[in-house]
Amino acid sequence: MIPIKISKITLSAAAIEGCILLGFSSVNALDKTDQLKLGEMEYLSNCGSCHGKNAKGNGPVAEFLTVRPIDLTMISKKSDGKFPQEYVYKHIDGRNMIKPHGNSLMPVWGRRFTAMVREAYDATAYLPSEVDTQALVTDRIISLVNYLESIQVK
Repeated sequence: MIPIKISKITLSAAAIEGCILLGFSSVNALDKTDQLKLGEMEYLSNCGSCHGKNAKGNGPVAEFLTVRPIDLTMISKKSDGKFPQEYVYKHIDGRNMIKPHGNSLMPVWGRRFTAMVREAYDATAYLPSEVDTQALVTDRIISLVNYLESIQVK
């Protein structure tokens, strides 16, 4: 079994599977500091190219997009000072959003993360097949949501 390195901690596949089977996500098994580090890693890997390292909407790809990415540090300010966790989660996931006016401009990360998890299973077999793919996808999105909440301007 290959251990999974997250920040300064190492979680074995069995530990992650145990967390999932007990009904809580592996992200919740981490302390708040490690949760935010994981979220920042997810952000920089998957969001930074468009939204920028500082989340202001000025990533290296932004100038090539027809619609400029939003400043992710202003979400709370635009929501009457409260961070809308559920809305942000659903927007990142993107799989269940109703799109009556055309396609979303942002990638559907729920689908991409699902494909990445399944590909990792097939490529390395480091996680047992009975691990719930959706739980791991949920963890990735929750880590992003927690990180985004932590970088809101006051």
